[in-house]
Amino acid sequence: MVSYGSNVSLHEPGIEYRKIDIRNRDEVHSVMREFNPDMVYHLAAVSAVGPSWSNPRLTFEVNVLGSFNIFEAAMNLPSPPRVLNISTAQVYARSSGPLSENSPLNPDNPYAASKAMTELLMVQYRNCVNGGIITARSFNHTGPGQLPTFVLSSIAKQLAEIEVGQAAPTLKVGNIAVTRDFTDVRDIVIAYDRLLEKGISGEVYNVCSGRPVLLANVIKEFQMNCRASITVEVDQDRVRPSDVAQMVGDPTKIRTATGWEPDIPLETTIRDLQDYWRGRISREGTRANGFKSEATTH
Repeated sequence: MVSYGSNVSLHEPGIEYRKIDIRNRDEVHSVMREFNPDMVYHLAAVSAVGPSWSNPRLTFEVNVLGSFNIFEAAMNLPSPPRVLNISTAQVYARSSGPLSENSPLNPDNPYAASKAMTELLMVQYRNCVNGGIITARSFNHTGPGQLPTFVLSSIAKQLAEIEVGQAAPTLKVGNIAVTRDFTDVRDIVIAYDRLLEKGISGEVYNVCSGRPVLLANVIKEFQMNCRASITVEVDQDRVRPSDVAQMVGDPTKIRTATGWEPDIPLETTIRDLQDYWRGRISREGTRANGFKSEATTH
């Protein structure tokens, strides 16, 4: 496993790990030669918008240079593997309708720009006889275990703290008048596996449900499952001036190529996310003082 960052929990049994910095070319080439993989799932990245604005240089170093190191190391093995490059729907230009893989691109933050650049790194490997790079443009996904820097996990964590009296009964949110395309992360990983098995090297695939959901309605579903009475308050610190009003994907291409479709309803995802945070807060005895999540809509 090649990873970036210091907060990755490496404890799954039966899996051998190597923790390296993907910006270090020699380390990446060394571990790639050691494992000589048949398939590579490349998810190591600065993967949220907020940190990309506060440290754009790090974002480009990790997401672009680090990805170049991985692609170069993999494609120069004697038998190149198939590599799945995880990109983002944020590379697309704003649209009032569903986004297909042929929709115009116009990233408007450092994170999205770095991912668009990373996609272009495929150009020199498009004619590979063996192996090759497949790109997944992932739309919003969530589920148990997600960090509270993402909007639905932030909501679930706040509600869990409210339920046990560790926070005031006020749910703080950003712009909830936006429409998003949410998929459960447990469905997403199946999509990634299918793409590595059946996707065409050099191609790009949307990974999404194709179902638009208003964030305000998602919050209502959270409230229905909450064990406390709450009020919802818009926190201006969480509102982005550049928030896209709608971001919904067209999953036709991945469905045609792999047969993949998401199975887990959003209602189930929400319940499981709430149960995850209830259990975690109960175990850790999280204290309300000083807590503040930075919710995003990606």
